[in-house]
Amino acid sequence: MTSIKEEVEVAKAAKAAIEALLTETSKAAAFATIKHAYRAAVLNLSTGGVLNEARSKAGIALSNVMHRSPTKEKIDEAKSAIDAWIKELERRLWKHAAMLRRPPDRRSAATLSVRPAAH
Repeated sequence: MTSIKEEVEVAKAAKAAIEALLTETSKAAAFATIKHAYRAAVLNLSTGGVLNEARSKAGIALSNVMHRSPTKEKIDEAKSAIDAWIKELERRLWKHAAMLRRPPDRRSAATLSVRPAAH
């Protein structure tokens, strides 16, 4: 399992690799990057949620590109699925960052009602 930050970078690299399939670049390198992203999407799946739905769709779309002839239609589907995956990953990052910036609970032990111990 990778961190969300690492997963975002893998997804962005996959998007670039998918776009490279339409040009005359090294397809072997592009497929290696796509395979890595496919594994990141699938291995980070957990139960439910929008992010996991995006991971699942990206994994399926990447698999279709890897195991079938990468037609323009399949590449466009993969790009769309990767965009949704990246969007959900970045949303998760922002949500996590906002939680970290939230001020701590300001109540101290002195303000909480504490019962004296019975002697």
